[in-house]
Amino acid sequence: MRVLIADDTVLMRAMLSEQVASYGHEVILARDGREALDRAWSEPFDIAIIDWEMPHLSGLEVCWHLRADPRSAYAYLILMTAHDDAFYEFKALDAGADDFIHKPVNSAHLKARLKAGGRIAAMQQQLLDQARTDPLTGLANRRSVLERAEEEIARSRRYGHPLSVVMADIDHFKRINDTYGHAAGDEALKRFARALHEDLRPCDLVGRYGGEEFVVLLPETGIADAPMVAERLRARVAALPVEQDGVRFHMTASFGVAAVDGIGVDGIGGDGAAPGPGPAGGRGIEAALTEADAALYRAKEAGRNRVVVAG
Repeated sequence: MRVLIADDTVLMRAMLSEQVASYGHEVILARDGREALDRAWSEPFDIAIIDWEMPHLSGLEVCWHLRADPRSAYAYLILMTAHDDAFYEFKALDAGADDFIHKPVNSAHLKARLKAGGRIAAMQQQLLDQARTDPLTGLANRRSVLERAEEEIARSRRYGHPLSVVMADIDHFKRINDTYGHAAGDEALKRFARALHEDLRPCDLVGRYGGEEFVVLLPETGIADAPMVAERLRARVAALPVEQDGVRFHMTASFGVAAVDGIGVDGIGGDGAAPGPGPAGGRGIEAALTEADAALYRAKEAGRNRVVVAG
């Protein structure tokens, strides 16, 4: 696990760090309450051990802030203090701490609490993964795609980097279900999802948006390059065989592309149409998805199995 240790004394940080590392965990250190929040929100962690009395922000205040922020709302928090009065334990739990430990820290007690916290953190992560994952394809679901999109939009605007989005839809999916059965339709969705995922960079995100419709988020990719990525995906899907119960068939897909922030172009696809300039303007993910979906609809109208860019 990744364990955040926040304490304002060098000796206590060193002692806890050595103990926690000896149990096989990775340690993240913070010298005061403010640094604890900075480290917590910039580096993922599983469990935090937080001293009660620290400069800038107390341990109680750190717990309040961590619980109030979606990035750390479900983290396992252990508050630590030299006070042994039951009042302090009540205040710690009321502030959002999951556990309470006294100084001087007993190594056996610390190990047991980390083990218990690890079980709960693992269970919590499993529940979060299930809530964000499409069960059939294993891809991110609609909610997860939108959450990640907001993060990427903030990063794009902060650093002035491009960001594009692609909407993809399997052509004649109902015909696949009607002709080969729903099991074949499910297999087509899984094969389609795998093809998209395997052909993209680790920083890209592909998710199932609903039914046979998928979304691809392309960070660091402008509207001039995003259609080429979509065209590569289109060609791969068209060449992909699907097999179910001894029956082999092929499928195609249509793609709509839009810039989340930046300049849009219009009209490249399986028919070889040339791109041309057109304004897209700066806007958020909902507007970009609407434009990508409109471009996808135009791809369907134009004969399917092609890429169309919003403009």
